[in-house]
Order: sequence, then C-alpha cells, then structure tokens
Amino acid sequence: MKKMSFTKLMSGMLAGKDPTPPMWLPVDRPYPRLMGLHPEPCGLLGREGLYAVWHLGVRPQWLRVGAAGNLGAALPQLAQMSWVAAHKDNHGVFVAWAFAPENQIAGLVRYLGETLSPAYQREPFAGDRALDPTVLSIACPLPPGTQS
Repeated sequence: MKKMSFTKLMSGMLAGKDPTPPMWLPVDRPYPRLMGLHPEPCGLLGREGLYAVWHLGVRPQWLRVGAAGNLGAALPQLAQMSWVAAHKDNHGVFVAWAFAPENQIAGLVRYLGETLSPAYQREPFAGDRALDPTVLSIACPLPPGTQS
C-alpha cells in the first residue's frame, strides 16, 4: 500500500484547497481542532458518519479514522483519549468528517484505515461504531489535500 506524503497533504488541507467535489466537511472554513470542537454548530449532533483525525508538527501523521453513530457525541469523547491529547501540542489535532450511506460506512473506514495507516487505528475507543472486520474495502475520496 502506498504511503501518503504528509507534506503534500498539508500543503492544501488547512486551506481547504482541493478541486474534487466535497465529501469531507467542513468545506466552508479550515478544518477545526478536535479539542474544543463544538458539535452543534457543525451539525454533528445525532449524525452518523466517518471521521479522520490527524496532527501537525514536525512529523505530522494520521491518528485515526473511524465511524460513529453520533459524531456529535463521539468526537468530544475522542478528544479526551490519552493518545489524542498527547499530540495536542504538535501544532494541533484536527478533524474532518463525512456522511455516507449506512451500508457503505464499514467499507469506507476499512479503505481509509488501509490507505492512510493511522498511528492509533487499533486503539480501543468506545465511541466508535462496531464494524465488521470482514467487510470489503470501498474506495472513496481521501480527505482533502491528500496526494495518492
């Protein structure tokens, strides 16, 4: 599996520069920091969807991708995880989210996990939706700024 260049990723990610139609949100502003995210104004309360979390700094990296039945409840819980909080001083921990049909979510998360290789993908997190590990991967647009 080809690794993603984080330098290329970050060249456009925070500015929201990407010519492809948006799957990942928000599209009208820079990606928010996970710590201090206010789910209600973002329209996340009670919404099922995917998320991608990364940190910047000297060695930026993907931290985790996942799915939650209620992104509005799960993302603030995720921000409290010790392995996320440990990276908050690395120029911030950021999040993007996407809404997808329920029957595709597990395959999309599998694809993103295999493609981006997040550092904490296997860490337990109670806020994540349980996913079938045998589901087939479903290709999708990578978070904006990612170069394949």
